[in-house]
Amino acid sequence: MNRFKYCGLSALAVACLLCACVSAPRHGGKQLDDKQVKELGAQGASNFGIHWEAPLVGAGDHGVAAVTDGVTTLTTRPGTRIFIVHNRKEFPPSERTTFKGSDEELKSVGMRFLRAAGAREDEVAEARVLHQFTQSGNVEPAGKEVKVQPAQESYRTLMVSRRVAGVDVLSSRLLLHADSAGGAAFMELAWPDISREVLDRAMRYKKLTEERYAAPGFEGAEVEAVQAVVLHSPAVGFYDDATAAIRVIYRPNARQVGQKAVRYIDERGEDVKLPRDVDRPPEAAAKRAEPRK
Repeated sequence: MNRFKYCGLSALAVACLLCACVSAPRHGGKQLDDKQVKELGAQGASNFGIHWEAPLVGAGDHGVAAVTDGVTTLTTRPGTRIFIVHNRKEFPPSERTTFKGSDEELKSVGMRFLRAAGAREDEVAEARVLHQFTQSGNVEPAGKEVKVQPAQESYRTLMVSRRVAGVDVLSSRLLLHADSAGGAAFMELAWPDISREVLDRAMRYKKLTEERYAAPGFEGAEVEAVQAVVLHSPAVGFYDDATAAIRVIYRPNARQVGQKAVRYIDERGEDVKLPRDVDRPPEAAAKRAEPRK
């Protein structure tokens, strides 16, 4: 769950950045007009079950727009299937606010949100419900014995992955925490269109990897898996890039702690240019201290 929490916090950072522009636009950000705010607010209410509690304000920057009532924020790239929802009262969830339905009912909520966003259900690769548990313990006053309490289920996360024409789109997903009413307490939905050129290249790579493709070696490791994939800019970002690639996973020859090496290459074995997310802030050149005389 740590990975999902990290991605969720990143999504909130972008939403907060845009909402900060509402009161004082900066860095090219600007306030949305009343019509844009009204349209985005209606979209959030009808598609994702958002109950707005106060008048909405909105801001946009780099083609990304956000509206908020001070409690719930909806961030999107208009014209694409990219949406981030965060209700600061409902998420992180409590026992009172969490979704009470079954896992299958939670999946149905997610499928409804995907359809509302215009996604094709035949592109759903897998829908998984991840259960998070918490466990506490305390030290007895009379001694140093630690008494551990039984594990308690905390909340559930719906994770939906995507596959187009037999090729996994690694960057696409629906990540959802539903509230007690079946609305989106926190949601990251990234399901953009894939161009014909990128998909054709991915299909070519898929055929290539199925015909005994010899992946390039990696020092100190051996090839574990080779797969044709599609990558695109994440929901958390200001770009809309996409590319096809051959993903090669390498297994270390020696036992060690850490992640396996992964490369994204083309048919010639050269690294592909990965999709952009956000611009890195410029760094001032380091100044060397003057030598003492």
